[in-house]
Amino acid sequence: MPNNISWVEHLNGESVSVCVDTTIYSLEALLRVCYIFTDKCYLFLEWANPKNIVRVQFSAKVSDTDISLIAGQFCNELINQKVRMDIAEETRAIREMIVVQAFAESGIIDFSLSESSYADDPKGIAR
Repeated sequence: MPNNISWVEHLNGESVSVCVDTTIYSLEALLRVCYIFTDKCYLFLEWANPKNIVRVQFSAKVSDTDISLIAGQFCNELINQKVRMDIAEETRAIREMIVVQAFAESGIIDFSLSESSYADDPKGIAR
């Protein structure tokens, strides 16, 4: 991978930084991706100007690491996490219905107690 990628700022031979726009990628997605890459490099995050930009600095753990390649993989994983989170949000209601139905059929939930108060202790747990 060439070392002159426009979106990667080379700080020195072993460190690069990438700016991430949090209006496109949520902070949650960014932190998930950072966690994935903690085994490959050291990461440092800081707010940049404007305030919706987070600068992610990558430093190699091993001296012969192609840190530009890791930065590229990081950006691809950022897209992956963004799409996963979007799909999870789009399908949240149906997943919740499936779980509710599964619990209802299993008999785990006792619907006869739905109007009971915890103070009444209908199952006699306090004894």
